[in-house]
Amino acid sequence: MTPPRQTYGPVISLLTDFGTTDPFVGVMHGVIYSRAPQAKIIDLTHAIPPQDIQRAGYVLLDSWRYFPPGTIHVAVVDPGVGTERRILAFLVDDQVVLAPDNGLVTALLDQYAPHEVRHLANPDLFLKSISQTFHGRDKFAPAAGLMAAGLAREDFGATTDTWITIDLPQVVTQDDGSVTGTIIYTDRFGNLITNMRGTELPLRPRVTVAGRVIEGLSKSFEEAGRSELLAIVGSTGRLEIAVNRGSAAKMLGASVGEPVVAQTSLAE
Repeated sequence: MTPPRQTYGPVISLLTDFGTTDPFVGVMHGVIYSRAPQAKIIDLTHAIPPQDIQRAGYVLLDSWRYFPPGTIHVAVVDPGVGTERRILAFLVDDQVVLAPDNGLVTALLDQYAPHEVRHLANPDLFLKSISQTFHGRDKFAPAAGLMAAGLAREDFGATTDTWITIDLPQVVTQDDGSVTGTIIYTDRFGNLITNMRGTELPLRPRVTVAGRVIEGLSKSFEEAGRSELLAIVGSTGRLEIAVNRGSAAKMLGASVGEPVVAQTSLAE
């Protein structure tokens, strides 16, 4: 290893589908701290649905820009663990994303082009004993710890200009000005999050989803009556379908992939 020339960290965010019942997350913390005691670890979420690469990608996209320069984001939603799939370090602006090469970063890279991508293949970055089922502990965590401790980016691994992407649902604007999108995930409150940005919606939109029509956008959840359906631009800047003091997912029986249409309202 060459002496450190550029430091990334010491903030490390963790994004996984591991949950918090088992010791997986805690062990990753331990491995990171053993290499970078000064690191500050932030558990972004460990509640990604198992193997849901698309959901993880949207969470990463909507979260990463709120972190300080030099942050290392470790995203481990990895159905291909134990196979020949690569581990890549994406340098985006002044942050690093460590992720399996399985398309998880597609949503992020659709909007923010990386200025460098490196393939982590140097065994010195990892634990000496590698399991076939827990690369979060054995590869991602030790590599992130070394980066936070000051590992030069040249020592991350060789650069690459190829990586896997996945097909994501697209927002389509029709000739009549209506906009069609889809639900991309449901949050713990039962709010249905769409891929439609508030800036993409027509003026005074009339939103149709799962056979229901919502006239206009609410400025707050309380603007609608209790247990009433509403449409709102949420904290991610995306259109959300919600129920005041309730669950839109339960009320509508809608889930990921449900189409959503926004057109100019007919109401006065």
